[in-house]
Amino acid sequence: MRYKVLIDTNFFFIPFYERFDIIEELKNFLIERGIEYEGFYTLRKNIWEVENKLKTTKSENKRKLFKLVLDYIKKKDIRILDSSLNEKTDRLIVSTVLKDKWIVCTLDRQLRYILRRLKIPYIYYANRSLHIRW
Repeated sequence: MRYKVLIDTNFFFIPFYERFDIIEELKNFLIERGIEYEGFYTLRKNIWEVENKLKTTKSENKRKLFKLVLDYIKKKDIRILDSSLNEKTDRLIVSTVLKDKWIVCTLDRQLRYILRRLKIPYIYYANRSLHIRW
């Protein structure tokens, strides 16, 4: 069974706070556990959120960070799924992953709680390593 891996915005900030290439680590993490995957995805809404923060922030350091995140997403060839910009991101993620075999990568506790209740697997980052919850 092959999974698609949907990455929430907050996961893309890990490489810049932790010096940890999250996409390479995700690939290794999935392979080590024998989990087949067909690709990494994010929602258009996630990209829009980062672009919007880039346009509106006054802090030069944050502007650099948001640019780095957008470049990282392009460099790592993350596929972008079209999505509404009007809906809440968590709702978009849940409605997307209910349609197929997905694993969601997120740091958001509330979203993880919802995914657990729906029995949708997710990966999170804690104590400098990745963890999966089925």
